[in-house]
Amino acid sequence: MYQHSTQLSRHQQSVLSIIERVCSGVSVVASAIVIATFVSSREFRRPINRLIFYASWGNLLSNVATLISESSLRHSPRGALCQFQGFMIQWFLPADSLWALAMAYNVYLAFFKHYDTRRLGMLEWKYVLFCYGVPFIPAFVYLFISSESRGKVYGDSVLWCWVSLRWDFLQIAGFYAPIWFIVLLILAIYIRVGLTIWRQRRELRKIIRPAFEHATDTTVCGDVDHHRTVQPVPLDSLRRHSSRQRSPTSTPASSQRIISPEVGSPQSHAAPRNATPSFASSLSSTISPGISTTVSRHNYDLGHSGAYTSPASEAYYKYAVLFFAALIITWVPSSANRVYALATNNQYVFGLSCVSSFALPLQGFWNSLIYITVSWEAIVTWFRNVGSRARRTSSATLRPLKYPLRRLSREPRTSDSTL
Repeated sequence: MYQHSTQLSRHQQSVLSIIERVCSGVSVVASAIVIATFVSSREFRRPINRLIFYASWGNLLSNVATLISESSLRHSPRGALCQFQGFMIQWFLPADSLWALAMAYNVYLAFFKHYDTRRLGMLEWKYVLFCYGVPFIPAFVYLFISSESRGKVYGDSVLWCWVSLRWDFLQIAGFYAPIWFIVLLILAIYIRVGLTIWRQRRELRKIIRPAFEHATDTTVCGDVDHHRTVQPVPLDSLRRHSSRQRSPTSTPASSQRIISPEVGSPQSHAAPRNATPSFASSLSSTISPGISTTVSRHNYDLGHSGAYTSPASEAYYKYAVLFFAALIITWVPSSANRVYALATNNQYVFGLSCVSSFALPLQGFWNSLIYITVSWEAIVTWFRNVGSRARRTSSATLRPLKYPLRRLSREPRTSDSTL
């Protein structure tokens, strides 16, 4: 029997195997929930959820490999189970970083290229080919590489069967280095988008501040009716106002007319006589209906709205950053474990190996948390519908049994001679 080379004791190997299988099982359940809810209801098919749905298939298939754990190392590394596990890990584990890159690219297109959800949806089939096609190439090629001194590429890798320690340079060149290059690229995109959002909000505050200074007993935050209740200002109103102020065709007189319309306008009839029309009411007359984009109304227009990005774009950016944070949580322990092993001639620390075996199989779980966060209301509604359907089904199966009993109870009793 093949004895795999490792500096960890047999008991420590068993502990790592238990951690891997428990975390893999949790991730499988989480990925199954994502797939089931996305397929069963259109409420879940939001822009970012679509990419999480595609990534969940890779998470599910990678967990098939991590559930095998060290069982593949108990026999020869040339065995079919070891080669299958190494192939699946090399193929699907790095695919998650590529899906994070696809989300970052969507954010870039929405903020800087004005892509809407329809145009982004047309790119999804390309993302599928890219995220699963690129890692498939080295994973498939490794199956056929072998040498007399090192043996086959897939073999003992301490935690499971993957690129063996004798081919450790391939672990860096074909796995960790590309992943961290992608991480840095994603980070650069999000930093640029974050700076853009910060600049736009700073400009927005510059627009609102003068309106507050000129307001009397009305508020800039919205219209004031005769009960003096404040009506909220649509963010798109401020965007349209900003774009009009920056338009080369608009004159100072027209800008002043937009900010301070005549008191006798029809929109000011509900306010007190001495009240100055608000900034929002003056802007509302210049906005065409149906332009406002809010996430709560399920209108996911990720393009720009006037001079500023839409709330849906900013929400997409926040959730994409969460996906990126899950990527960091997944790969930092494993990368640190691998770098330490290379620096110490493959001497592994048990505690760091435990953290690595805990984080890597949970890719699907982290992604499902983001999915649930984005779709919490839809998740609650979906489970209520499933529960109501189950109750209706159970009542429908019991109903045919109740009616014959009622009929028998209502029929008059007959004598024994009649029977």
